[in-house]
Amino acid sequence: MEIRKIRCKICNFLKEGLILEHYNLKVCLNCFPDFFRKRVDETIKKFKMFTKLDKILIALSGGKDSMSLAKSLKDLGYSVKALHINMEIKDLSNETSLIVKNFCEKENLELKIVNLNDYFTTNLEELSKIAKKPICSVCGSIRRYIMNREAFSRVIVTGHTINDEVSFLLKNLIFWNDDLLCRINPILAEREGLSRKAKPLCLISEEETRSFCEILGIKYVDTPCPYKSKVYDVFKGITLKLNERFPGSLIGFYKGYLKRIRNFYPEKQDNSVLQKCKNCGYLTTAQVCSICRLKEKLLE
Repeated sequence: MEIRKIRCKICNFLKEGLILEHYNLKVCLNCFPDFFRKRVDETIKKFKMFTKLDKILIALSGGKDSMSLAKSLKDLGYSVKALHINMEIKDLSNETSLIVKNFCEKENLELKIVNLNDYFTTNLEELSKIAKKPICSVCGSIRRYIMNREAFSRVIVTGHTINDEVSFLLKNLIFWNDDLLCRINPILAEREGLSRKAKPLCLISEEETRSFCEILGIKYVDTPCPYKSKVYDVFKGITLKLNERFPGSLIGFYKGYLKRIRNFYPEKQDNSVLQKCKNCGYLTTAQVCSICRLKEKLLE
């Protein structure tokens, strides 16, 4: 978003600020951080994600989305612990871990770092070959596994923005992946042995998270992951164009889908029967969870 001279609708002063076309609002740089925090808090309350009595575990990747969310939750008075998962991707992971450490020290946030080699003795490329799955898919499975293992009854929050949510929705609509479409929701209820998961940025754009970090001087990692899915890039690009050409369209589309999801999938519920993995105790639909199966293949 371009910074220009505007009359702020919040403080009514003529200052440098941003034009938030999707809200039809002009906000100065001084007022924007509070406006952003308010939007985060409103989203949490709208979807009844959690309260200030709950303990929160935020998946802190080091990117602008999770960093802006961590700062906002801390400033709003929520009880937050950060989890950073170092996937040991060449120099990128080392740089990211350092940025996350410095941020948490400055903000006085409790931080735990878990490394890929705490679970596996090889890298993502080799794990991808062994699993016969794309690197992105393997990485996502490992991250979800670690988050659930480290949550200890805390609510898991992630920095998924409206761009992420609509990208995911569009991709699965085009390929009619009903199993995933029926589960799209800003909050995933807890189940026995699995923590609740929430996305407090689900109505906030990437442009806003970037502006929040840059206005407050929060350093974040802007280098794209070398293994990022090209399909993901295509749909993310579509959301950026949509938001640019038709401000507010992403929020309208996403909210509209949430309203209609019961019409599309009237029997929407997860009836999968979970059992404890016989090796690690993690809840899974099979006798052995996907991570333990990957470990077994690695030993073979």
